[in-house]
Amino acid sequence: MQKDFAASRGEPFPIKMFLIYVLFYAGQAMYNVYLNLFLDQNGFSKTQLGLLSSVSTIVLVLVQPLWGVLSDKSKSKNQIVGMLLLICSIVGLAFYASKTALWLALCVLLFNVFFNPAVTLQDNYTLEMLEGGRWDFGQLRLGGTLGYAACAALIGFVVQTNYSQIFWMMGIFFVITGLLYFRLPRVSGHREKKQKVKYSLLLKDRRLVCMFLFNIVYTLGTAFFYQFYSIHYKNDLGASSVMVGLLSTFGALSEIPFFWFAGRLQKRFGTKALMLFAGTAAALRWLLLACLTNTYAILVVNMLSGCGFVGFSYSLIRYINDNVPKSMRATAQSLNGILGTFFSRIIFTPISGVLADHFSVSTVLLGNGILMVAAVLLFAFTFSKAEAYQEAHPVLKE
Repeated sequence: MQKDFAASRGEPFPIKMFLIYVLFYAGQAMYNVYLNLFLDQNGFSKTQLGLLSSVSTIVLVLVQPLWGVLSDKSKSKNQIVGMLLLICSIVGLAFYASKTALWLALCVLLFNVFFNPAVTLQDNYTLEMLEGGRWDFGQLRLGGTLGYAACAALIGFVVQTNYSQIFWMMGIFFVITGLLYFRLPRVSGHREKKQKVKYSLLLKDRRLVCMFLFNIVYTLGTAFFYQFYSIHYKNDLGASSVMVGLLSTFGALSEIPFFWFAGRLQKRFGTKALMLFAGTAAALRWLLLACLTNTYAILVVNMLSGCGFVGFSYSLIRYINDNVPKSMRATAQSLNGILGTFFSRIIFTPISGVLADHFSVSTVLLGNGILMVAAVLLFAFTFSKAEAYQEAHPVLKE
């Protein structure tokens, strides 16, 4: 690494990186919140949306490890992220070329292939930039929460029911963010060009495997929620487009205190307690959303997402950065994303789409809540044993 933001207690807050997170997640909010409403408006059923998510994720699983390896070997990790975001902005504009189902599906596939790797590689870059300094990753990632919340709240007033407007707007955000990445201090990869990737080494760490598996169960629920709940909220419960945006806004705002204090909470209570708390909050969220029909009560309950999302994402990102050799960190972060994505989008989302069409979104949410309760109990039992074993048999060393 060529440069840290600073290592002294008096170092300034890294405002440029904070701004990048604001812009990056503002663009993501437009896509996450309104893409499926756009596709629903253009004739896609829940089953088709599930299949589309599955197919695009299969391609993503094949290419995302390559981006992780490329980042670990590159001379400039930040330029890799910048390039991915510039490509995303071009793909976003391609949505306007045609409204045929095949073309829209192709655009979704391409966008996910380039955008999803950017999420994990961005976090890997940020962690390395902050290493040895005063500021914690969660405090910078907070910028993403603010950008996501603000954009989700405001964009509903702009698009109303013309959801196609999101593509040119998010394109502007990604162009600005991508160009800013080329202006950041350079961070080089730590892996030699001919050094082989050893995924098996990562999976020998039993603590990491327990965390991966627990996170997979969590992503089953979140993938279903983001894929189908906005449609259910609007079409079945009668929420307006503005209320759909506010649903994401309230959820994102709940992340603020958790991201700011995540580092302190993990140091005080430990990884196991933080993830158990997050899992319990997620289970409660799914169970309550399965039962509620009042659109305003749903806004409040969805604020449980802050605890769940931050607890899982921060714990894994932090653990990988603190315990995985530098030469494999971007690869490990990519593997974390791939595992959750594979099981949630390739396997579960198509099945849940069929179930939602034949039964209801609420029924699938109820199933997610019950599954999450079982996962919390299993993780509480297995993680301590994995921790004791791993301390006696360390495997992740430089």
